[in-house]
Amino acid sequence: MPSDSTLEEIKNRLDIVDVISEYVRLKQAGQNWKGLCPFHTEKTPSFTVNPAKQIYHCFGCGSGGDIFSFLVKYEGLSFPEAVAVLAKKAGVTLKTYQKDTVQSGEKEVLLNLHKDAAVFFQHYLSKSDKAKAYLNKRGIEENAQNVFSLGYAPKTWDALIKYLSRKGYKPEIIKKAGLVTQGTKGFYDTFRDRIMFPIYDLKGDVIAFGGRSINGDEPKYLNSPETIIFNKRRVLYGIHRAKDAIKETGRVLFMEGYLDVITTHMFGFSNAVAPLGTAFTLEHGKLIKRFTEDVLLVFDSDEAGRKAVRNAANILLEAGLNVRVLSFPDKEDPDSFLRKKGKEAFQELLDNPLSIVDFFMRQKGDKRLIAREALTTISKVQDSILRGQYIKMLSEKLGVNEIFIREEFKKVSSQSSPEGQTAASLSHSGPKPVEEVTLIKLLLQLPEKAEEVSNVLSEEDFKDIMSRSVFKRIKEGSTDFKGLYSQCDEAEKNFLTEISLEDHFEDPEKTIDDCVTRIKENRRKILLQELQRKIKEAELKKDLNLLKSLQSEHQKLLKHRKP
Repeated sequence: MPSDSTLEEIKNRLDIVDVISEYVRLKQAGQNWKGLCPFHTEKTPSFTVNPAKQIYHCFGCGSGGDIFSFLVKYEGLSFPEAVAVLAKKAGVTLKTYQKDTVQSGEKEVLLNLHKDAAVFFQHYLSKSDKAKAYLNKRGIEENAQNVFSLGYAPKTWDALIKYLSRKGYKPEIIKKAGLVTQGTKGFYDTFRDRIMFPIYDLKGDVIAFGGRSINGDEPKYLNSPETIIFNKRRVLYGIHRAKDAIKETGRVLFMEGYLDVITTHMFGFSNAVAPLGTAFTLEHGKLIKRFTEDVLLVFDSDEAGRKAVRNAANILLEAGLNVRVLSFPDKEDPDSFLRKKGKEAFQELLDNPLSIVDFFMRQKGDKRLIAREALTTISKVQDSILRGQYIKMLSEKLGVNEIFIREEFKKVSSQSSPEGQTAASLSHSGPKPVEEVTLIKLLLQLPEKAEEVSNVLSEEDFKDIMSRSVFKRIKEGSTDFKGLYSQCDEAEKNFLTEISLEDHFEDPEKTIDDCVTRIKENRRKILLQELQRKIKEAELKKDLNLLKSLQSEHQKLLKHRKP
């Protein structure tokens, strides 16, 4: 990982306006530059770049950051990859350590190995009438086979290892890639008599394989093991081909399997991806969030498909994505529906997806149990306004007073401790208290006031979890914007870039004092309400000692009432 000084050197050598102008058309607007946001669809420019602070922020979608985070989000790169690209552009040499050099060497060998193995499998598909007949029967014709570089592992024990050995690869590295297995008589090919699906990373490098049995052998699907270049929790099948279409359409189609993805792409819907034989993960959610926040779940219409929708929705909503569901007629799946009904009928379904609430309400069974399942899923929604809309919708669909639905929601959501919620998970939780945001904004402008304010306020005085989180970092000594920014997570960085591009104040010191006063008064009111609740409970329990103590605290707080 490059040092902070190296990252700063890269920033200093590059102008953020020049970097972003390679991707976004910018026009100067005073001290800032503005353009249409590349991360969401908009007609009026709200994407703002500040060259003095070397940051950007979109006031439409809330995305913000520096040159590194821009490249990560726009190009879908990992942070180290973005650093490497920008270091090269800036003419900065990145230091490598012995461990990094060893890993880099092994990574390069594995990438070349997988590339050669893919060529091997494609060659054998061209020679196998049986494999081609199987794919044609499944509707995957030659064009699709070529586009997705499909292959075939021959029904032999050592064809692949012989081929790779002739290429100069050692058996140990081939074994590490999972392409051969070691038995009592030596090494033999892992994949035999299977259709081979190369798995690509975002950059278009082959990093693993999925093998589909065509003769009834178990398991039906056999996947590569995890390596330093492959982690199935962070990779989606088809993402390298789908990423541009996802950005263009503003949404992603999540499918269940390889063949669904291929069929959907072949019908012109190139924003489809699928997990690699595993459930969706938060890492998948984070990966997709680089390109869009809108997800359509396109799963089979059977019970297994409905269960997969429920599980995927819980994970993806928790990742902060907006999730809707495509509804197929009974016994249909994406592949069969496209082939029977065609592109136009599928587009019509895409144009009319189900909300999460509608999806649950269409399920058969005890409506009370279904409602509780729906509330469990709704509790994963990060946006409090959207949560409220779902609760209201569920109330209307069930014909049950919203008060009772909210009571049940509290029971369901109480299983998730509020202490476990992070700033990132609540980054879209509605309007923030003006005095708290203004105070953070002013402390960034006047860092010399940080110690004074920290002596009279604590993070517990802040209602908004984002403002509280950033204030805690300031209180701990991070008063310089660059230093503070480098310590923050993605949601906090979005918050910082937003408030750093906004207004200046005629009398900032007086405004700071006013904000501190209002924050302390708000905190006092909350404490009073909490004490009043506890006093009522003590009265009901007839606990006189506790009651006397609580009343004393209550009187002390009343004495501090703002005049």
